[in-house]
Amino acid sequence: MTNQEASLGAIIIGTPLAFLLTGMLLVQCYIYWKTSRSGDTWHIQSLVAILLLLDLIHSMFVWIASWKWFVTGREKDLDKIPVTLSLSIIVTAISTLMAHSMYSWRIFKLSGRNYWITLPIMTLAVLRVVAATFSGGYMIHLKSFETFRVTAGWVISLGLALSCIVDVLITGAMMAILRRTRVKSLTMDSVIDSLIIYTLENGSVTAITTVASLVCWVAMDNLIFLGLHFVIAKLYANSVLAMLNYRQFLRRTSESRPRSGLVDMEVIRLRSVSSSTPKIPVVAVTINRTMQMHTDFDTRRK
Repeated sequence: MTNQEASLGAIIIGTPLAFLLTGMLLVQCYIYWKTSRSGDTWHIQSLVAILLLLDLIHSMFVWIASWKWFVTGREKDLDKIPVTLSLSIIVTAISTLMAHSMYSWRIFKLSGRNYWITLPIMTLAVLRVVAATFSGGYMIHLKSFETFRVTAGWVISLGLALSCIVDVLITGAMMAILRRTRVKSLTMDSVIDSLIIYTLENGSVTAITTVASLVCWVAMDNLIFLGLHFVIAKLYANSVLAMLNYRQFLRRTSESRPRSGLVDMEVIRLRSVSSSTPKIPVVAVTINRTMQMHTDFDTRRK
């Protein structure tokens, strides 16, 4: 393994950045439990708790690996893979799958239970977890980055590539669904535009970070990719919590402008597929469901 300085520098930067994102996740979880969880089913609340637990476990693994490199003298041999580092890759895969599953379920509900959209996304997401789990397990077995890069380096490349593809598919599907649900009202168009921009920004952050980690792994003979990989799981967890908490912002916007036409996304979907119904009843239903911003995730509506 060449260029130790670059490898250690990336790890020095990536480790505190990962802990910073963990702190952000803790704040977002606090906000969720105080203001946003009202009305959510136990499935969603459990998902939030599991994401937080996985993130804390991931932070512990990253901290132990960094301690071995910088404190106990393991930095003299960066080619050796700490077991906790291998486990952190598996935890990252699990967190990523949970985030992808949450977004896929949202797409499934808003698209009118369209399996042709959600099944390919979930299939690729599961394959990504399989690749990452194999990578972590094989790293534990080999205990050497150089040996792993030669014998099975393509597996990490495959896992990161699949993760990026899933991000792009989810972002594209959500943007397409939101665009189809536009109405002629200027106020509603403004709301949907804000949701489209939010979706694009949210998906771009995780996709760009994953691509950067992939490029560093493929093109560089060092551990710079780890500095980026440390933060991937935390970006996904933060994106899910940001999505859940964003509903509270939309709810406050609705309360401040009662005639804004801000509606539950499931109502928007119903409106888009019911264009043959009279206009007045549709408007009445929309107003009646103004306060149900969060229920597009409600698993009780299967």
